[in-house]
Amino acid sequence: MPGFWRVTLVYGLALVLMEALLLAAGSVTPHSGAAAFFSGCLVTALLVPAFVAGFWFERLAGRGATSPEAWRYAAWFAAIQGVLMALLLWLAMQDLLAEDSDGAAIFGSVLVAYVTVALLISRFFFGFGTRQGRRTHIPR
Repeated sequence: MPGFWRVTLVYGLALVLMEALLLAAGSVTPHSGAAAFFSGCLVTALLVPAFVAGFWFERLAGRGATSPEAWRYAAWFAAIQGVLMALLLWLAMQDLLAEDSDGAAIFGSVLVAYVTVALLISRFFFGFGTRQGRRTHIPR
C-alpha cells in the first residue's frame, strides 16, 4: 500500500480540522433542534476525512485503490474513529458504568454500532475520494 502513513496523516489532519470546524459551528448553533445537527456532525466527521484521504491516496499512488486496499484503509480509519469514540463514551458514561450493571453492555453495543457505520462510510467515501482524485488528476 503506497504512502500508508502519509494517507493516515492526511486522514488525521482532516479529522482534526473537521472536528474544529464542527465545534465552532456547534458553538453558534441554537439549542432547538440541536440533536439533528449533532447527528449530522458525527456523519460529516466520518465522511470528509475518508474522502480527503482517498483523494490524496490517488495523488500519491497515481492510481485508484484496489478493493482490498480500500477495505484496509477503511478498517484502519474505523479503528481510529472507534478509539476516539471509546474515549469519549468512557468519559461521558462514567456514572452509568459505575451505577448500572448493564452499563458495559450499553457501552459495547453503542461502540460496535458506531464502528460498523464508520467502516461502511469510510469504505464508500475513500473509494469516492480516489475516483474524484482520478477525475481531477492532471498528468504532468
